[in-house]
Amino acid sequence: MSCRAQQFVVKDALPSLGSDVVMISLDTDASEDGALLARFADQMGFSWRFALAPKAVLAQLAAAFGTEFLTQPSEPMFIVDPKGVTHALPFGHKSADQLRRSIQQFRA
Repeated sequence: MSCRAQQFVVKDALPSLGSDVVMISLDTDASEDGALLARFADQMGFSWRFALAPKAVLAQLAAAFGTEFLTQPSEPMFIVDPKGVTHALPFGHKSADQLRRSIQQFRA
C-alpha cells in the first residue's frame, strides 16, 4: 500500500469518526513546500489539515517513535487522546475499521 492509499481510507472514514476527531497530515519530505502540499490536498479532495513538519518536529517524532516513523512507506500514524497522550498505531496500512477501533480505544 502507500501513504496516498491510506489517506483515501482516512477520507472515507473521517465522517464516521466523530466531530471530536481532528485529522492532521504531517509532510516529512523536506523537498516539498506548502503550495505543493495545498495543491495535492485540494486535488485529492482531502478536507483535513496538512502541514510541513519542521526539522525540530521530525527530530521529536524520531525520538518518540523511532526513525521508521518518518518514512512514508511505513504509513505512520498516531493518535493524541483527550488527555494529550500520544499513541503510535502499528506500521502499515490501516483499514477504516482499524482506525475506528483505535480511536474508540483511546477516546475514553
